[in-house]
Amino acid sequence: MGSERKSKDKKNRKRNSSDSEDKKSKDKHRAKDRKGDRRSKHDFQELSNDDYFLKNNEFATWLKEEKRVFFSDLSSESAREMFTDFVEAWNDQTLESKYYEGIANGPRSSHQWRIKE
Repeated sequence: MGSERKSKDKKNRKRNSSDSEDKKSKDKHRAKDRKGDRRSKHDFQELSNDDYFLKNNEFATWLKEEKRVFFSDLSSESAREMFTDFVEAWNDQTLESKYYEGIANGPRSSHQWRIKE
């Protein structure tokens, strides 16, 4: 009889052990879900001032639409300073979704090119 009791105890321990593992697994998945709630509505990666060339189209568009200035009208130094403002807005996720989705080419100058076709 003693060996039967030991066998049942082992089975109960295994069952309890697997129940607690399932619970841990569910808790882990719930934690992932909660983390997902904190993410923004965009696929978002933070920028730094080193991303100046990578996000230049978005920056040029932001300059024209938000600051009413063309990229070509800025000195290199003032463009870098304004890019810092753009990076802050990007990282705060206050920009329109088109900036996060990507912009193929941004406005460069106010000149109206008359190219013959």
